[in-house]
Amino acid sequence: MSITFANNVQELTYRKVAEYLSSSNLFKDSMRLWSEAPQFDILYGSAMVAVEVLPWDVNPWDTPGLAIVRSCSCVTFGSRIETELMHYLLSENRRMRFGAFQLDEKNQILFADSVLGGENMDLMELQTCILSVVTIADTYDDIIVEKFGGQRAVDRLSVDI
Repeated sequence: MSITFANNVQELTYRKVAEYLSSSNLFKDSMRLWSEAPQFDILYGSAMVAVEVLPWDVNPWDTPGLAIVRSCSCVTFGSRIETELMHYLLSENRRMRFGAFQLDEKNQILFADSVLGGENMDLMELQTCILSVVTIADTYDDIIVEKFGGQRAVDRLSVDI
């Protein structure tokens, strides 16, 4: 299978991210690329990070053909989704310098951050995006499980492997 891109900027961004990750001393040994989607997985410390290159059609400039790079890590599975947890995550989001907590369709707690792709994509920003996601996921998994139950994503990964 081959990857289908929505536009040329998404393809260019994908190639830049692939080159960066495969040559980076931080990520090259733990990076896996997907053959069917513009996505990479990185196991870094105890966090699995998905790095996706996505088209950005609805944007402030109403310019077609932009792309973003989104880094996302599952923090916990099965935490009690209740008002206290939502208040906690929203309060913590206010403190974040990069990225934010969110829930996926299965009510798993994720942490994600994005950077603008394209020809002028800054590799330091990309690295910061990935490392901020890793750091927050690794820091908050224990805190959230202790306060709100559930299971750390890394524990679930080790069972599934």
